[in-house]
Amino acid sequence: MAQGPDRHPRRRKGAKHVDRIDLNILAALYASARLSKVQMSEAVGISAGRCHQRMQRLEADGIVRGYHADVDLGRLTGAVQFLTQITLRNDASDRVRQFERAAARTPEVLWCLSVLGQIDYIAVIAAPGIERYQEVIGELRQLSGDEFEFLTYAISGSVKAAGQADLRALVTRLGSAATAAATRHGT
Repeated sequence: MAQGPDRHPRRRKGAKHVDRIDLNILAALYASARLSKVQMSEAVGISAGRCHQRMQRLEADGIVRGYHADVDLGRLTGAVQFLTQITLRNDASDRVRQFERAAARTPEVLWCLSVLGQIDYIAVIAAPGIERYQEVIGELRQLSGDEFEFLTYAISGSVKAAGQADLRALVTRLGSAATAAATRHGT
């Protein structure tokens, strides 16, 4: 049986093959990016030099995109976070790019995802209160040509956040789902 990326013909374009050791490195990083190279190598059972080489390859392949601190903005600044559903009134490509540039330039927009369905984007916006949140929406409207409608939900707490998933279980399930889909579609 062939090994490598060709083994998964329905894998998302650009998906990279990782082996068990790579997955162990990724799971350790996902749980705590503060591990030293020595601690990481001990956790995955390979030499520090080999672990470092694999980490560099995972970075070069774009699988590891960065190392981040999980900062509690509420405790740091007292900010409230608002989940915002955004629907563009005009989906011409120049208006889409204008909105996306406005969202990217606005510091209070913590993240903004383009989605499929009845809405176009889901964003999380931080502000000290509703008044500032409304000002941020006004600034986004001004920067994007006042071309969107929105719904707002104040976030009251976090049930599960990024980095709290079991990466090994997730990759196993996603890999199993991709294999099952390929089998169903005869590929």
